[in-house]
Amino acid sequence: MLEGAIGQVRSVSTFRYGGEATYIDPRPEWNKMTQQMRNWFYYNWLSGDFIVEQAVHSLDMMSWAMGDVMPISAMGTGGRQVRVDSKYGNIYDHFAIEFKYANGAIGTHFCRQQAGATPRNSVSMLGSEGAAEVIIGGKHTITGKMDWNYTGAKNNMYQTQHDELFAAIRSNKPINDGEWMTNSTLLAIWARMAGYTGQNLTFDQVINSKESLGPELSSYNWELNIDGPLIATPGKTKFS
Repeated sequence: MLEGAIGQVRSVSTFRYGGEATYIDPRPEWNKMTQQMRNWFYYNWLSGDFIVEQAVHSLDMMSWAMGDVMPISAMGTGGRQVRVDSKYGNIYDHFAIEFKYANGAIGTHFCRQQAGATPRNSVSMLGSEGAAEVIIGGKHTITGKMDWNYTGAKNNMYQTQHDELFAAIRSNKPINDGEWMTNSTLLAIWARMAGYTGQNLTFDQVINSKESLGPELSSYNWELNIDGPLIATPGKTKFS
């Protein structure tokens, strides 16, 4: 696809729709810090919210499809529709974000964690000469000037990841994906900021942000008593 099978990529849409995350009931011997650590994904000061903790993989694929070029701005929204109990901390249960690129291309990302709703994990790309679609765990197709449908054996991506890691260690040929990982994480944080605030945020604004969701690193300890930021409200929560 990156070799031009669909021409110039004009838009990429990614979906990460799934069910609820696990909740671990508190125990009498656990203090507040231990309880939050056991349910760390429900607290944005520990997880970054689920768009950073989980849906970042979809944004990573969006970035890959865009040739690993960073967008220039992002705007969107999010909220809590079913995750309303206080035991679920301060994270959202859905986001909808649009990224704009300097060449006019658009990247959209939708994610939710809502039990009973139809699941979806996909990347769809529209180019000047065709389209491509990746369904995670399903079909991989290209249509347009070069029709293609993957018919090979299914691959366990987690096993391949470990195979390549161990092979790199044994051959002393490190795999350095640091820049990709950093950029994808930035996309997820950027998306969260746009969703929390409801504002259109540029790359320069986000890269220079002073936002910190948690306490100073020097204050972390097992007796720490912190709730983290209040649940964000688009249009009211300020960007910092």
